[in-house]
Amino acid sequence: MSKAAKTNRTERLEAFEAVVRHYESPLLRYAGRVLNDPDGAQDVVQDSFIRLLHRWKGDMAPGGQMTSWLYRVVHNCAVDRVRKLARRSLLHRRAAAEHSPMVEPDRGEAFRISDRAAHAAAALQALELRERQLVILKVYEEKSYKEISAITGLTTGNVGYILHHAMKKLAQALERGASA
Repeated sequence: MSKAAKTNRTERLEAFEAVVRHYESPLLRYAGRVLNDPDGAQDVVQDSFIRLLHRWKGDMAPGGQMTSWLYRVVHNCAVDRVRKLARRSLLHRRAAAEHSPMVEPDRGEAFRISDRAAHAAAALQALELRERQLVILKVYEEKSYKEISAITGLTTGNVGYILHHAMKKLAQALERGASA
């Protein structure tokens, strides 16, 4: 390998590391909320960065189209993971029914959340996958309808429609929880 090729490769890897530092936290937050599984979120984001390194042909710099591209890859990887887990869920439910129920370990006071926060998280998880993804992108990631459209492949009108109904479902679930 020539000296110029090594220099270009080194520069690209340094730029890649800068991209990872820039996007890692928001992508982990997004994937974690979609999957409700921190370990799964790490796997999804790692896979997305590997795809970026191997498939991205443009400048290796945060911003512009890279943001939408990365969110879309994370979105697609998360959907694939949910589908894969759904295919296995029947087997897991059968196996769980055959065994005694497991008690979750007590992780201490630092991991406890309020009843209201737990109810809100449960209401979010009760939404259909697409609704949950759109709510997370809009509310938590503060993406515009246009950005959400680019990430999910939906039209902006469809994004608005789904978000409207998802937010109504969330509000109703939270009202039921407040009156209970």
